[in-house]
Amino acid sequence: MFARIQKGLSTNLGHRYERVIAVLKEHWFTYLLFLPTLLYLVFIVWAPFIRGIWMSLHIWPAFGVPEWDGIQNYTYLLGWDPFFTSVRATAIYMTMTILQLILALGASLAARNLSRFDNIVDGIFLIPYTMPPVVTGTVWLYILHPNSGPLMGWLLDSGILSEPIFWRTDGTLSISVLTLVGAWTFWQLGYLIFAASISGIPDEHYETARVYGASRIQQFLKVTMPHLKGAFIIVVSLRIVRNLIKVSQPLQMTQGGPGFDTSVLGILLYRFTLNQRAYGLAFAVGFIMFLLAIGATFLFIREFRRGQMEASA
Repeated sequence: MFARIQKGLSTNLGHRYERVIAVLKEHWFTYLLFLPTLLYLVFIVWAPFIRGIWMSLHIWPAFGVPEWDGIQNYTYLLGWDPFFTSVRATAIYMTMTILQLILALGASLAARNLSRFDNIVDGIFLIPYTMPPVVTGTVWLYILHPNSGPLMGWLLDSGILSEPIFWRTDGTLSISVLTLVGAWTFWQLGYLIFAASISGIPDEHYETARVYGASRIQQFLKVTMPHLKGAFIIVVSLRIVRNLIKVSQPLQMTQGGPGFDTSVLGILLYRFTLNQRAYGLAFAVGFIMFLLAIGATFLFIREFRRGQMEASA
């Protein structure tokens, strides 16, 4: 009995091996082209990521011998009040994904209706995206400066404000400013994706909708939106991940202060890495950021697809 089972397994493995060899021989050039990407993913992405998880389980100084610490880095973070302040700041900062989605969709719909100067409008929309975030942050720091900024000066001169607002000393105002500036700086990627998707919708669909008396809102809901479902998933997924790892602009504008009120998780990771040289804690924060990004993206895609299924049912 055992010998028969063993013989059957050997036969199945032999057939599978032959099929794999046949596929490799038939598509060898395709796999050869894919090989550089595979090597990049293994050695540049996944190997450092797995090593980072291993380092997060150690006390890993910049110099010296690492010491096994188990889950103590994670226990320390979960028992440290500033960590939850940082998580709260990150959650608020991530709401700029919604603002970016609204700006990108609105701009792409407006640009679609332009018959002239559409290339100029595209260029104007994309100018902020071509500027480094630090440069954009510097511009906004000047605009919002309490003493010499043009916006604050105009508000004071017009009588809207009686005294300047020193927003960097208030945690709620600081994280609100960071969120709005971040939304303005990074919404253009969504615009590019939405504009490309909208341009692929045949004009005949809109003409048919108008023939049947559809209003602009009905055209948007029944014609445009069904063609943007894939674009929505791409834009939101990319923006969630990219917004979660933003460091340069928040660090430049507020230095994570006051206190830890604007220390998003990226800044917390930066401090552990470059200021304290505590690489184990830094990688623990990084792994938590990874879990948050994956979790948020998974929940969005699941709820989006559930909505699609309910709408089509």
